[in-house]
Amino acid sequence: TPCFHLQATLAGGENIFKINITPEEAQQFLNSAQLRGIGDIEYAPKTGENPLPEARNEKGEFVYMGRVIEHPEDYVEEHYDAHQYHGQDGLGQFAYGYRDWNQGKNEKRDETGKVTGSYKYVQPHGRDFVATYYADKTGFHVEDNRPAHLKLPATKTPAVLKAEEEHFKLWGELAAAAGHNPDPYTAEYQTAEGRYQPTEQEQQPYVHEEPPYVPGPEETGEPKGFFYAFDYNVPLLRNKEERAELERLRAVNNHDE
Repeated sequence: TPCFHLQATLAGGENIFKINITPEEAQQFLNSAQLRGIGDIEYAPKTGENPLPEARNEKGEFVYMGRVIEHPEDYVEEHYDAHQYHGQDGLGQFAYGYRDWNQGKNEKRDETGKVTGSYKYVQPHGRDFVATYYADKTGFHVEDNRPAHLKLPATKTPAVLKAEEEHFKLWGELAAAAGHNPDPYTAEYQTAEGRYQPTEQEQQPYVHEEPPYVPGPEETGEPKGFFYAFDYNVPLLRNKEERAELERLRAVNNHDE
């Protein structure tokens, strides 16, 4: 069936470039791409590594992609099979995502306008940061895998307490010298005349309403969609010692993932 063929095509890594397709055909591609799961993000697989290719500048210095390398024996060139995809149906739905050696993301928008997605990346200390989110009429909502921290009430430092004491002491002296209390919240200032009163509508909780899509004057004809997906090689310069340290940190800090 067409749907099964699309699933096999996406899973097999075949390059796809489709433009000016019908919304229905585009939606088949979008649905097939989403079968991977919004929260199911994998880093690009490593396909190999090799010593740095020999290249020197006019000074005889060893260079790699324009960068002078003093000790090329301390480095390797790794290769990763990166991937990205993106599609829209011409009616508002879309899906896109990518994966690289140390980061990835998936996001989609459905027919109701709700956007859901997730992203993942390797932090400097080796732990994977993972976030999932959605956005709809109630706003933007996000959750991540950072450990929860106990939130304590703010406390005043001795310097702040001293500054407050000096401030209110001076304020009291000036108020007494003026012969009255200049506090705008005292009863003598609280009269109804001229005070702002919010309307009943202004006190209602805000709910975002997505306006319907209206084609521009230059947009004519039936809506069209597109979809592309492709793999590509990513060469990466890695210092052997730094790589070993990051792998050690990843093994320690991701043991509970």
